[in-house]
Amino acid sequence: MEPIRIAQVVGKMMNGGVEAVVMNYYRHIDRSKVQFDFIVDEDSTYIPREEIESLGGRIFIIPPYQKINKYIPALIKLFKENSYKIVHSHINTLSVFPLYAAKKAGVPVRIAHNHSTAAPGEWKKNILKYTLRPFAKVYATHYAACSKYAGEWLFGKKSMGRGEVTIFNNAIDLDKFKYDENVRNEVRKELGLEGKFVIGHVGRFCYQKNQEFLIDVFEEVYKQNPNAVLMLVGDGPDREKIEEKVKKLGGGG
Repeated sequence: MEPIRIAQVVGKMMNGGVEAVVMNYYRHIDRSKVQFDFIVDEDSTYIPREEIESLGGRIFIIPPYQKINKYIPALIKLFKENSYKIVHSHINTLSVFPLYAAKKAGVPVRIAHNHSTAAPGEWKKNILKYTLRPFAKVYATHYAACSKYAGEWLFGKKSMGRGEVTIFNNAIDLDKFKYDENVRNEVRKELGLEGKFVIGHVGRFCYQKNQEFLIDVFEEVYKQNPNAVLMLVGDGPDREKIEEKVKKLGGGG
């Protein structure tokens, strides 16, 4: 018996948090029963094609959602050609567009999944989020969120209270992050960090991750312990600004 194929609309794959969550679930589901197809914007910067295809998944590249006049027709065509029974959209308030396309294509199960809320400092994005939020439930048949707060923000407290929103915790594979002294020593040697007091942060360079505050805190740590090193791992729109702040404080790149 062929597995059920679910169209996972992930938007722009850039090796970020949402994609990591979907991939973590994908690696651990029973793929003999359920398979994922990844619907990805063509301006994505990181698509783990080899891994997805090795697990039995497929990747479909479509125009980015900014080109809405091409985006929706491409989705309708794709959903019809593959006769999907389930479309699961992970692009938060923007899910209204792929779920509209899914309804037009006759897809019976349409899942809107919210992974975020409005955040201070992103006024352009927030205008779009607040504009689209009232339409979150128009084309969706099922609602999902990464937390109670995210669920309430997009779908409303009443929907949360009635149990209409399914919470999917952002699960990770703990085995991948188990402490290994050999790996620790190798990486420290490779990066010239032997004997150093290392504080590390892994995350996208953006307002929500607040690296600026972390740097201010580390400045005080460094005053007390000159052997301390702060490592910021990631990329994003604020990277250049963060690098400039580090340089002004006398740090390395």
